[in-house]
Amino acid sequence: MSALELARVRRRFLVLSALRWFPVGLVIPVMVLLFRARGLDLTTVAVVMAAYSITTAAFELPTGGLADVVGRRPVLIAASALFVVQNLVLGLGQSATALAAGAVVGGLARALDSGPLQAWYVEAVHSVEPRADLKPGLARGEAVEAGGLGVGALAGGALASLVPMDATGGAVISLSLPFLAAAAVGLVHAVALVGWVHDPPRERRAPLRQVLVGVPATIATGVRLAGRPGTLRRLTIFSACMGVTLASVELLSPVSFAHLLGGEQAAAAPYSVLVTLAFFGTAAGSTLAPGLARLVRSSPRGIALSMTLAAVALTGIAAPSFALAAVAYVVMYALLGLGSPLASDLTHRAVPSAQRATILSVQSLTLQLSGVVAGLSLAALADRVSFVAAFGVAAAVLALGSTAFVRLREPARRPATGSPATST
Repeated sequence: MSALELARVRRRFLVLSALRWFPVGLVIPVMVLLFRARGLDLTTVAVVMAAYSITTAAFELPTGGLADVVGRRPVLIAASALFVVQNLVLGLGQSATALAAGAVVGGLARALDSGPLQAWYVEAVHSVEPRADLKPGLARGEAVEAGGLGVGALAGGALASLVPMDATGGAVISLSLPFLAAAAVGLVHAVALVGWVHDPPRERRAPLRQVLVGVPATIATGVRLAGRPGTLRRLTIFSACMGVTLASVELLSPVSFAHLLGGEQAAAAPYSVLVTLAFFGTAAGSTLAPGLARLVRSSPRGIALSMTLAAVALTGIAAPSFALAAVAYVVMYALLGLGSPLASDLTHRAVPSAQRATILSVQSLTLQLSGVVAGLSLAALADRVSFVAAFGVAAAVLALGSTAFVRLREPARRPATGSPATST
């Protein structure tokens, strides 16, 4: 019976992960292109994206603590609803102010979403099998996320390129369609969350005052854990370096490829195919991650190796040839996929259940803050110097982040503690 229950938990986690990230895939290839089609220059695009990251950073710890106090389910449902609003505002907004407002809503949704689903999954697994190896499930989850992103990217590019719509002008243009489709899928995701994610039964519901008192205390404990010398502090430093990498690639690569391909509208379809291949590469890398850890005999060595090679690939995205830049882009994402599940496994081994969502939010906070700094500074560097210089700086930061895992010992597996989440 426990094997069937474990399979059901994993299956639901994978479906929820796919529904969460498929809509993101729909809009990733066209977001910067849409902003440019609305008349925003690269610096203004960076400011709009910074509004997203700053909002996420501002609410990361409160929402992570909230999920640990009131439960995963209500926080996840609220996040899903806000993602629907975000996609509608971004898809229909025509001014920088409207687009920034959509980014703020999305930032709040991301803050709510950054830890609870994975925390629910880990605790649901532990409720069935307290000492289960989390690496296979987390690796499959990240592979599904990447696959959802990849399929979504292909579908988003097709919607923007093949559906007969005006490229500029009204509230709904060709590049708006992926956002409207993402809002529709977001509604399906919300319904699935309502039906599948259930927190453990409680003897009584915590009163509002207790919730308000419990959140800051949980945040303080999580920050102390992340700041102590050891695994969690190194993982937090690594998250900051990853924030620089992801922000630079997400902001600069669409514009760089658009320059190579002849403009935003011309780049929408080929860039969406490229993003699809990159995310499929991430999915493949995530699937192979446990094998890499066995091959090099530890997760920290696997992360250090994959991130060092990813930094090398990142420099290649600035190549003047579309073919070379495209290969480097896909390879970099595949290497990121190799390291990410191993880092997640290290995190869950090192953190107690009561602070699990909070620690994930601390890591996401550092990722978002570093992404804000990177987006604003590297956009200016690309405009005033070159894309080669901007990608080179991002690659150097990622290589520096890989050193966080040098001589790091893997923490022992934690037994399940507290009230585990359950699946019904």
